[in-house]
Amino acid sequence: MSGRLAQFNPPLADPPTDWQPSWNLSPGQPILILRRTERQLECARVLWKLTPGWMRELDKAPFNVRAEWLLDKAQFSQPLAQRRCLLPIDGYYLWHQRGSRKQPWYLRRQSGGLAVAGLWERYQLDDGQFWDSCALISVPAKGLARQLGERMPATLNRGEQAIWLADATAFSALQPLLLNAASQVELIHPVNPAMSNPGLQGPTCCAPSGRSQSL
Repeated sequence: MSGRLAQFNPPLADPPTDWQPSWNLSPGQPILILRRTERQLECARVLWKLTPGWMRELDKAPFNVRAEWLLDKAQFSQPLAQRRCLLPIDGYYLWHQRGSRKQPWYLRRQSGGLAVAGLWERYQLDDGQFWDSCALISVPAKGLARQLGERMPATLNRGEQAIWLADATAFSALQPLLLNAASQVELIHPVNPAMSNPGLQGPTCCAPSGRSQSL
């Protein structure tokens, strides 16, 4: 499953002032999400690790949630009903096992970004301060991503994005929406294994190091 994302183009023209682009974004780092608040679309900078207010062992906070678990685990059912979001990204990475080594690949659309389904939470501190966090949702791999592994982020097209964020969407329709969504990835290519270092940044992280494959 993808534990690295690229988010170097903001989803809106006026992103939060403290946002910084990242070509190699790891769990636990800040990420921009899109969510509905009071019927408006908001772009917020949150932590990429889901930390609900009741959690005490924050090191166990998940950065991804399987779509198949959403209805079975209580910690996910409430945010599924009330706190859905999108993670707007430029692309994501998957590691393909090659013998004893893992080769990282970068997955994206031919042009434009991807919208990954996610959940968000709010962690309230005793002094009234709080921080918001999120986790992406994963589904069984389809399309080009299936060549690299068994799981992929749940990427949605424009119509599916609207349904996912809408308050009026029936709760029973949410899980099927994710599991039936087609992969939006149109291009994949291997990248330099050096990007496995979470401290490495810059466009070289997602630059091709070998032959690309496309639909």
